[in-house]
Amino acid sequence: MRTLTLIAIAFAAYLAADVAHEGLGHGGTCIALGGRMLLLDTTYESCSIQSRWIDLAGPLVGIVVALLAWAGARSARLANLRVFCSLLFAYAAFWNLGYMIKSGIAYGGDWHFAVAGLAPAGVWHVALAVAGVALYIGAMRMLAGAWPSGSDMPSAAFALTAYVAAAALSAAGGLFDPRGPSAALTDALPSSLGSIGLVLVGLRRTGGVALPVSWAWIAAGVVSAVVFVRLLGPGLRF
Repeated sequence: MRTLTLIAIAFAAYLAADVAHEGLGHGGTCIALGGRMLLLDTTYESCSIQSRWIDLAGPLVGIVVALLAWAGARSARLANLRVFCSLLFAYAAFWNLGYMIKSGIAYGGDWHFAVAGLAPAGVWHVALAVAGVALYIGAMRMLAGAWPSGSDMPSAAFALTAYVAAAALSAAGGLFDPRGPSAALTDALPSSLGSIGLVLVGLRRTGGVALPVSWAWIAAGVVSAVVFVRLLGPGLRF
């Protein structure tokens, strides 16, 4: 049941990271600029207007939420709340910083759209890639400092389980994407697999993690999975 508790907390944390990026970031800025959200799913938000600020808001809000989660992980007294905050930090930080690296190299995605039209384009994209790598490494160090230390589960098993759980949830939601099931491979999985920093930190930890069994968190994880796959997966149309 301890592993089930971890998977449930991972589901809840990944849902929160996803909503922060797509809903609060892209969607909230769309509305703030006078637009109307047309579609919101697990990997995409469509707005009636276009703006580089809408593109940029997704990863920026995701990073802000990650920083708030990091602060929560360092101050939380309840073990499972600290696990939730640690995973939310990992998913949100590594997703959005990994996205920065990808945008800089592949000339696509939110960070790319945010600098589109700025010259010289090559310099901007190199800067994105270099900054992304530096910030990603910094986020790994921050995660190590907020690790939910304890003796209930080895850190490596904790990190690998949470990583795979997020990947499975993102893929499941992507299969229902209104743009087609291929979105699971092109958009959903890259977002979750970008959190490999979680695994790298976990493999380097010699201690364990505090993770008591919790039926409340298991219930919250089930609800999170249903919302992610069956509600956000096919998308909300407005």
